[in-house]
Amino acid sequence: MKHQKVTIKFIAEKAGVSFSTVAKALHDDPVINIQTRERIKSLAKQYNYRPNILAKGLRSRRTKTIGVILNDLQSPFYSEIYKAIGDVLNNKGYTMFLADSNYDVALEKKNISTMISQGVEGIIISSVNEESENIELLLEESIKTVFIDNRPVRTDVCCVYVDHESAATLAMEYLIKSGHRDILLLNGPEHLPSSQHYLQGFTEALAAHAIPFRKDFVKHNPIDINETATQMDKILTGQDPVGPKDFTAIVTLSDVIAMGVYESAFAHGFTVPGTYSVVGYDNIFASKYLAPPLTTINQPKEQTGLIAVNMVLDCIESDESERVQVILNPELVIRSSVRSLQKAHFVC
Repeated sequence: MKHQKVTIKFIAEKAGVSFSTVAKALHDDPVINIQTRERIKSLAKQYNYRPNILAKGLRSRRTKTIGVILNDLQSPFYSEIYKAIGDVLNNKGYTMFLADSNYDVALEKKNISTMISQGVEGIIISSVNEESENIELLLEESIKTVFIDNRPVRTDVCCVYVDHESAATLAMEYLIKSGHRDILLLNGPEHLPSSQHYLQGFTEALAAHAIPFRKDFVKHNPIDINETATQMDKILTGQDPVGPKDFTAIVTLSDVIAMGVYESAFAHGFTVPGTYSVVGYDNIFASKYLAPPLTTINQPKEQTGLIAVNMVLDCIESDESERVQVILNPELVIRSSVRSLQKAHFVC
């Protein structure tokens, strides 16, 4: 038997009353007597009726909903961002629809289509890449959109973006100033814009100090503790072109990746920073509680969320057509995971 969609019309037919009577009863309009209201509410509960938010929004031209599409909802980095967004939306009387794209362009497109079909008034999105057709889709649909984390390669969009190249430069300058020249980059997947920009900053810092670039010193892996530990296992057991004595420091695209290095240290018995100095990126909450506390590059996560959500709400409330791009500066947070080298040598 085909499942029938439960609408106000369906409830009206079951109750033997008009459409408007059901609508008023479900909103506790005192014009409808209490007995009729209770009977209609009982039928609505029996048939699991849910109001059509989109239809309601189309009538009022408002749904008070914002879609938030992020690359990894399990990431501590993104969780701090959507927490800031959610707090503002809650205070403003908006509802947040949250979706995970898992760094997948097809899933990102599905999420966008779903958000649009649900009638969201705006979308905040960390796009998988900077020039996909999904960006065009959002612009064609005229959805108020703010991009975060990655900046699309066009000027007619709103975005809040941290300069990943500058972040890599900060990390490298600190390591080089500390005496390190043989530096391993544990980067994210090669297709990610953040990975590409971070690699650019890494290579530019090497060139600025006349340090040769070695392609095999750049490792592209998922942003994951276990994947990083596996990469380190290969290096430490001779299964990688890079050997365990070829480098003294590790710079990472993410604190999560840095945590994978710590995991490997526990498994293989090397020390941080005794054997390898480590610099992370993001400054997630847990980074200062590692042993030793992680030197990292801070991304202003809460600020990113607050600017993005206020930007999209301003566009909605004022129908603002101006496109604003905010670039935030990363900052070096010095802790205890980097040692200063007096001379280049390997410590067991």
